[in-house]
Amino acid sequence: MISLPHLLLIDSEPAARQTLAEVLEGAGYHVTTSETAPDLAGFDLILADPAVLTGLETGGIPTVALTKPVRLGALLARVEDMLARGLTAAPSTPIGPWHFMAASRLLQGEGDRKVRLTDKETAILEHLIKDGGVVTRETLLAQVWGYSAAITTHTLETHIYRLRRKIEPDPANATLLITEPGGYRLAGRESAG
Repeated sequence: MISLPHLLLIDSEPAARQTLAEVLEGAGYHVTTSETAPDLAGFDLILADPAVLTGLETGGIPTVALTKPVRLGALLARVEDMLARGLTAAPSTPIGPWHFMAASRLLQGEGDRKVRLTDKETAILEHLIKDGGVVTRETLLAQVWGYSAAITTHTLETHIYRLRRKIEPDPANATLLITEPGGYRLAGRESAG
């Protein structure tokens, strides 16, 4: 299962809290709402009124102050930026020149190079990493999409193509996400660092 970044949204106004939670969930985040500050363990980011943040012991969790009226586009950009900066220290798995951070659906390259992944791309990489060798097409379709072996689809190949365009130096000559007889495997996991 894919773990989404977990946000804590603290707002004393129920309508504002619900609206913001829906927008954030629609943007792909897992959101917990509260009227007051609960136990903060397990959150990747806290969003709250500046008055609530004053004196709040966050334990190093990044925070975003909600100033009203909230501009949704600016808020989403700020959340993404804060998570990208905060999650660079998150657990990662090396894949060639990349560091794969499943929780943030992010590949971190040299310098400040970052590549955002979709949920399905993240799930494909997670299964290839977990299995460690060749993973069959049928296994990936079942694990990532829930499809049975009887389904005829090219969705996996489309996602592999798009993923290669993001991670490979030369997508036409893949050296990281390799096609093998019967499936796919990741190479180059030992060369990141």
